[in-house]
Formats: sequence, C-alpha cells, structure tokens
Amino acid sequence: MIKRAAAFTMALVMIACFATGCKRGGDAAEEIKLPIYGGADISYEVATAQYMDIAETESMGAIIGYPYADNLSYPADAQVVSYSAVKGRSVTEGEVLAELDSSDLDYEINNQQTIVDTAYARSLGGGETARLQYEIEKYTLDMLVAEKERYTIRAPYDGIITYVNRSSAGDEVTLGDVCCTVAPHDNVQIYIEGGDAMKFRFGQDVTVKIDGDEYSAKVVMAPDVAPATADGKAAKRAVFALEDGVMDMLLEEKAMAIAAGWATVYLTTEKKNVLAVPSAAVKTVGSSSSVTLLDGEERYRLSVSIGRTLGGFTEILNGISEGDVVIADGSGNFVSASNAEDNNDFGGDWA
Repeated sequence: MIKRAAAFTMALVMIACFATGCKRGGDAAEEIKLPIYGGADISYEVATAQYMDIAETESMGAIIGYPYADNLSYPADAQVVSYSAVKGRSVTEGEVLAELDSSDLDYEINNQQTIVDTAYARSLGGGETARLQYEIEKYTLDMLVAEKERYTIRAPYDGIITYVNRSSAGDEVTLGDVCCTVAPHDNVQIYIEGGDAMKFRFGQDVTVKIDGDEYSAKVVMAPDVAPATADGKAAKRAVFALEDGVMDMLLEEKAMAIAAGWATVYLTTEKKNVLAVPSAAVKTVGSSSSVTLLDGEERYRLSVSIGRTLGGFTEILNGISEGDVVIADGSGNFVSASNAEDNNDFGGDWA
C-alpha cells in the first residue's frame, strides 16, 4: 500500500512539472527533481551543451539572364503584318521588330488631313476663332500620326532580345500583350526572384555554380535594400555579382551554359561561438521550447530560449549553461505504470 502511494505521489509531481515547467537555477530549494527508478531499464543518448560554430549551407536555383529588360507591348487590338523578333538576337536602336495592320487608322488620318487642310484655309482669312479651330484639328492629326507610329514596334536601344511572344503575319494580337523583350547587352546577371530572394542580405558572400564549376560572388542587390517598384519585383529580387572579369570570361568560354540561363547559388548561414546542443535535444511546442537535463540519475525538464537552428544544432540563448548534459534522443524507455507498484518503478515515457 505504501509503494502504491509513493508511485501515485510521484505521478502528481511529474504532472505538476509538466503544468508549471521545471526550472533550474537560483535557489536550489525551488528545483523539482524527477528521480529515475529502474535505471537499468533506461536507454538514451546524451550530449553536452558547449560553445561552438554552427553553420548550414542551402542551395537554390538561380537565373542567368537580364532582369532589367524592357517589355515592348502591342498598342492595340490588330493584325500582325510582319514579325522579326528572335530570342537571343542582337538588335540596334530603331530596328523594326514587328508591324501591325493600321489600315483603319490610315483612313482616319487621311480624313483628318482633309479637315486640317480646310481649317487651315479658313484660318488665313478668318479671325481668332478660325485660327484656334485649325490648331485643334492639327493637334488631332498629330495624335493619330503618333498612334500609327506605335503600330511599328522598334528596338528602343542597342541590345539583345531576351523574350519573344512569337507571332506570324495574319495573327491577331491584343492591346497590352507583350510583343518581345529587349535588354542592354551588358546587363546579363545572376539573380533569384520570389520567396528565396528574401533569404539574402546586401553584401553577403555566396558561391555560384555554373556548368559544374564554382565561383565566388557577392549579393549586390537584396530585398533589404531593393527600391520599391510598381510591379514589386525589385523588392523581391536578389542579384549576385561574380568577381571582376569572371562574367566576361564565362560569356566567351561558356556561352552555351550562360545561354541555358541556369545557375545554382549556395548560401552558407553561420553563427560563431554560440552555446548549442543537438536539435534532437530540443522539444518545441508552439512558442515554448525545453530540454531534458541529465544530472546523475535525475532528470529536469527546463524551459529554454532558442536562436537559430543550423546544421543539426540549435542555439541556446538562455536556460542552461555550458557543460550541462542533455538527453539528445528521446528520454528513455520505462516499464509500464501497471507494473510499477511491485518494484517501486514509475512507468511512462515523458519525452
């Protein structure tokens, strides 16, 4: 009967420890000790909290291309007359890349030209009203001519075509659709857009792999310093610059690899001289974390504050000290509670 009472009392102590959290430090009288009974039946792995350097390397796919290219869009719903844009082709400023049918617009221009000629004749012998009417009609004509000019899509500068929305003569296109994209020749970059870009910070050192070879690089644009833009892309882009002269070498010696448009970026996150334990030793539920401290044949469940988890180790900000031994893999296997009465063992697994 005494043994049963002892086991029940120990169960209450353990439940109280879970409800309130067992903390070490300060007045030793405030510590709640959980003795281990039947030690021969327990198996577990332990680790010692110690100061160390922790690090982890992550690989991410990157694009080799022209992130700051200009989209050339169709100015109206119209039919394609000619299309000469080809991805990867160099172009010169003013070169015609596509032409749209402007016959309806030509009719409006011819009609407006007649109106302008009439208004001009009247303005010669008329007063201020006739002169003003001529200026209005001339302005309308100029706007129509400018609109017709947009039906011929030209390269805005010397550059390279990085994207085409391939069309053929006779195809119907829609206002606002992208005809093609042009970028300056010297603007090829390695970059990442979207969620992965948020992992980088301006000035970080990274490694870039292209066609099997690795090169040192630096983050020259990242979300923490990127300017806001209307489309938001610049704010979610990380750009990597290779060492001086390397990109020029790659463009010459590995042109096919660059044209393929893909690279791998390796980001190593490191924290030096931090108190850490194996991540398997840390139990986290919601926003609360704890470790199980081993002291001889006694264990303590201690609340801890944690920092980064890198390379299988977790940084401990406070709660335990250097040299403390923690259970790193599970918390032991015990006999069942139903058998604990007769041998004074308390059953249960409280990992």
